Amino acid sequence: MNYDPQKQQELEDAKQKDQQKKVEEKEQAKKTVPPVDNAPQKPAKKTSRFSQIKKSDPVFAIAFIAAGLKDILDLFQATGVGYALVIIMTILIFIFIGFMVMIGVSMGGGGGINILLMLFGGTAVEILPGISFLPATMGLVTMIYLTVLKKRKQNAQKIEQGYA
Repeated sequence: MNYDPQKQQELEDAKQKDQQKKVEEKEQAKKTVPPVDNAPQKPAKKTSRFSQIKKSDPVFAIAFIAAGLKDILDLFQATGVGYALVIIMTILIFIFIGFMVMIGVSMGGGGGINILLMLFGGTAVEILPGISFLPATMGLVTMIYLTVLKKRKQNAQKIEQGYA
């Protein structure tokens, strides 16, 4: 076998030219052909208010039942003895509803100090004579639940924007 350094050098030069030519062709192809995005698009997550319902929400159902009981109990307020009993039961039921709402908020996220303010305001309204015949307790629990769902929706959107 004959070893010719000049032929070896020529072969290496030819290899380098071929590689350089291939690189230039690739770059030219990139400039002329726009890139095609074949990545599948992720479907947008649902962030409607009612898509935020979680497994921890049965405690809100218990609060709805207590609110219904309280609104039925208001019918016995006509007598003087019944009025005192209804006031005591109103306070106790609102404490129970408050615990149920706080358990639901702590398990499922959402809420805040405005929920406690709504509960205190609802208790004050329910103690007033004449107004307490309205089903305000059921409305209050509904309003609190919708507020929790709204807060969860806002939290989900913040998380989604943080990852986007």
